[in-house]
Amino acid sequence: MAGQSNSRKRKVSQFLKDQGTNGTSKPSQNGKAILNGKADWDDEQDYERRARKGRKKSDKQEPQRLPIKTLEGKVVQLRVAEEEVEHQSPGSDDDDQLLEGAEPSGSDDESSLEDAAPPPPKISERQRIVEAKEEFANIASSINEEPEQNYPMLRKLQELFDNESSAAIRKLALLTQVSIFRDIIPGYRIRPLTAEEQAIKVASDVRKLRNFEQSLVSSYKTYVDTLGRLSRAVDSQLSPVAISCTCALLNTVPHFNFRQELVKIIVERLSSQVVNEAFVKCRNALEDFFKEDESGTGSLEAVRMIVKMLKAKDYHVHESVLNTFLSLRLLAELNVKASYDSIDQPTQKMKVKDRIPLTKKEKKALKEKKVVDAQMKEADAVVAYEERERNQSETLKTVFTTYFRILKEKKAALMGATLEGLAKFAHLINVEFFADILAALRELVEDAQQEVDEEQDANDDASEASLRERNLRREALLCIVSAFSLLADQANEAKGLVNIDLSFFTTYLYSVLLLLSLSPTIELSSKSLHLADPTSAEPVDIPRSNVNKATEIEMLLRSVDVVFFKAPRGTGEISSARVAAFTKRLSTATLQLPEKSCLALLTSLQNLNKKHSRKVRPLYVSDDRVGDGTYDPFIDTPELSNPLTGGAVFEHALLANHYSPKVREQSKLVLKSAAAR
Repeated sequence: MAGQSNSRKRKVSQFLKDQGTNGTSKPSQNGKAILNGKADWDDEQDYERRARKGRKKSDKQEPQRLPIKTLEGKVVQLRVAEEEVEHQSPGSDDDDQLLEGAEPSGSDDESSLEDAAPPPPKISERQRIVEAKEEFANIASSINEEPEQNYPMLRKLQELFDNESSAAIRKLALLTQVSIFRDIIPGYRIRPLTAEEQAIKVASDVRKLRNFEQSLVSSYKTYVDTLGRLSRAVDSQLSPVAISCTCALLNTVPHFNFRQELVKIIVERLSSQVVNEAFVKCRNALEDFFKEDESGTGSLEAVRMIVKMLKAKDYHVHESVLNTFLSLRLLAELNVKASYDSIDQPTQKMKVKDRIPLTKKEKKALKEKKVVDAQMKEADAVVAYEERERNQSETLKTVFTTYFRILKEKKAALMGATLEGLAKFAHLINVEFFADILAALRELVEDAQQEVDEEQDANDDASEASLRERNLRREALLCIVSAFSLLADQANEAKGLVNIDLSFFTTYLYSVLLLLSLSPTIELSSKSLHLADPTSAEPVDIPRSNVNKATEIEMLLRSVDVVFFKAPRGTGEISSARVAAFTKRLSTATLQLPEKSCLALLTSLQNLNKKHSRKVRPLYVSDDRVGDGTYDPFIDTPELSNPLTGGAVFEHALLANHYSPKVREQSKLVLKSAAAR
């Protein structure tokens, strides 16, 4: 311990010896203090203030972010801008000043920093969508739980939609509103209150219900107007959502207010010839609306809007718009008395032991009440039936007026749909219109004949393009079906009083049988997958089916069916020469047809032989009749072809060697049916 104290005393004495008398350091030769034989520590300031070489930009470590993967599947390396790096560098002077708590240079700067509020935090789009979903869900739950108390939230939801700029959140608002309205809309129509009704004092419950109903109608009107405005903006992202909401409202609450506005939105969308997802959705919604409409009032309004739109567009619309008329309920409900007479169901009598004893006065009152209830029930049923029949009659009149105008003006795009509609509504057409309809159908068949004749000229490119565009041959077959169906239904109702000759349509059907059998697209429709012939320079165009996507063989079978099996009584009996000529030509056509078409036509031949066995027997058994002349297979008039003289049906001998066993078996059945007496 003594040694340590001596060493300390020596160090202190040596330090005091080096100090001057005034307590300063000993000056050196260059004027600087020397401490323990060394220069003062201020010499380091010169080195600190000396200029240094800047680091090259290439030497800096280039900041990077994590790589991302694009929608195309490529991996892209993101790089951070230099300004952002310098701003975010932890060693900057500004950061050091803030961390060290250095005071600003002036009092004004200090006051400005104190007064400036911190910027609001930026929320990502995804976070905003999540928060909007939660808010919309809470609003919807509150309204559904107590709609009569929380109906003001409907206006709040509309304000959120109007003030929002994000398209995704606006879509959510539209979908939330449509779901709310579908749940809280009552099952009746709300009418506006009159001034007298508003002046009457009512109970609190009634006043509460009235306030809710009026507010609901007002909010619903605002929402429907918004849907109409958005649906007209085709380029907008909200247009498909608005169309979907409109269709949902029309199918779920068609009884409520502003039904015409919803139908108007859908009809305006159907006026476009661009068939997309929104167009198909509107068309399906309109068809479902026609099928579910019981009173017929909504259907009448929709049909009138469609007809008005067709006139405004000069009938330049897609054919499927006209096909929506086939979904009207008047096809099955107009003129059905059986269902009206069977409304009242028989009730079971109450047993004696279950009867409650009543006094004479109570029995008399109960009896009078039953009479009054029966009369009221009958009166309500009659009014409903009469109103429905009146609406459906007006709808039918509007539809027929449209069909007749299309036939007279020969609108090519809608001709097939019109003919199919006439065939469907044939049993509802008045006899007074028969002459005009048949004249229009005959003109169409004549146009088809003329086009077929011009088609044989290879240089006439325009006629070939017209035939492919309109498919007049198919329209002619539809004319035949429409004409015979028209008279078949009405002749049965009129008990044979309709005497109209339809031989013109039968002759045309006979003339196109061979041409149809040679058609390569007889079993194809516009929906069929078909590849072009690689060895042919010109591709084969599939005929565009106008209605129901039926093929040519289906239309041919329908035509044969209405001519020979469903012909009206007033058209007269079919002659033997005509039946024999058709039998011969149908047998010839089976040799050229594919397997399925051949089987279908052989089945029609078998039924024809069974129904007209005596008329076709000479074609199969030559001993029954002897005739003069020769058979002409190329003439287009069946009565002039002379089929009963040497026109034996030898085609079945060739069909006996057909590659298909089903065809061989069906051919044997045809021969068997013809030989049977």
